[in-house]
Amino acid sequence: MLTALRRKIRLGMQRTVLIAVLLAVGVFSYAFLNLSFCFKLMSHRSLTHMCQKYEHHEFSGSLCEELCSSQTAFDNFQCPLNDMKTILFTAEKNGDMLAVKLAKHNDDDLSWTNSKGEAIYPKIEEFHEIVKLHIILAYNVTLDDNMIRALVNQEIADNNAQQMVSFWRLFKDNNYMMGKLFDEDSVFPAVLGSCGPYYATEGLEIVQANPSIIQYLSSNRQQRLKHALSIMEYIFRLEEMKPEPLRMCKMQVNRFGLTPDRRLKYQSAEHVYVESYLDKRISNGVKCHTNLDCSFHSCRGLCDAERQACTHIQQNNNFQIFCEHVLLGSGTFQPGLLSGIRLPRSLQKLVKMCVQPPKEHQVPERRQAPSLQLALRLYNELKQLLQAVITASGSDSEVESQSSRHRQQGGA
Repeated sequence: MLTALRRKIRLGMQRTVLIAVLLAVGVFSYAFLNLSFCFKLMSHRSLTHMCQKYEHHEFSGSLCEELCSSQTAFDNFQCPLNDMKTILFTAEKNGDMLAVKLAKHNDDDLSWTNSKGEAIYPKIEEFHEIVKLHIILAYNVTLDDNMIRALVNQEIADNNAQQMVSFWRLFKDNNYMMGKLFDEDSVFPAVLGSCGPYYATEGLEIVQANPSIIQYLSSNRQQRLKHALSIMEYIFRLEEMKPEPLRMCKMQVNRFGLTPDRRLKYQSAEHVYVESYLDKRISNGVKCHTNLDCSFHSCRGLCDAERQACTHIQQNNNFQIFCEHVLLGSGTFQPGLLSGIRLPRSLQKLVKMCVQPPKEHQVPERRQAPSLQLALRLYNELKQLLQAVITASGSDSEVESQSSRHRQQGGA
């Protein structure tokens, strides 16, 4: 009898645990499906934390008052549709969508300790010089004193250490700085304001969702080819950037989006760098055994076999990464934009050469980087294929329309 009672208690506990797990799964599923509820459950605390810091004068910036005021113009707070690693939440202001992000934490301490053990922070003029030097070293961009003052003074109260620390975190965040420094080039979402280490950028309408096996069953060849050409045009723009080209060490098709005025931008600049900075990072002399030890995400390095050290600059480029990861994809379950499309042999050959360029089509000193001429040939071939698909689609529509008319006449 005691054994039977224990069995009943155990079964009861198992059912309770099972019901609790199912309820939890249900709540989280609903949260991710309902983006407004998701914000209340998962992201609202970020907004609360920001406003508390603002009230205590630890955070400053134009975004603080806009988001924390009782008369805020923001509404429709939601979780992001994608890129939840970068975007905390989205909101609307006057009908336009904005994405609120948080700068990454960095260990580069801004203070030093004096003989009494007290933390000493730089004065605002010294902070100007620190920011100026950081921008020169990391981005090869020189700003004059007036531009530095405009970048710093408008957001920080005189010698407020806490506000200075939170803005130093912003200036060390690559995503934020790329948006600020290359704002006029319109390649990344524009930075619209900040509050301490939080900042808002314009929202993007993602062009292509995360690729899946369903792509093989859909008939969106035109859309995918147009998107491939748009991304190539975007990469051509990165090659022409001043003072030097920008390199993307992560390129995902579902991170490209359109602004309200239909300009293509990349959602996150977290893994985008100026060429000279990336080359220094990849050829920094660290010990290696394989080329993979010298690579940074999709940006490939080269291990010196004799020295067993990373001493070479980046070996591939944006076009190689585009061909391998965007056009071809990563197999059946992560297809590329060209997966499932019947390609002419000439185009198949060009894509293969783009992924593994032969010597005559390599950029000097970069063995895995296809030349600009090869990229232009690939662009033109893709454009011809798109035109052929559009023409065939128009013919199919015309044949279908004629068949419909014949059926109607036969019925009459």
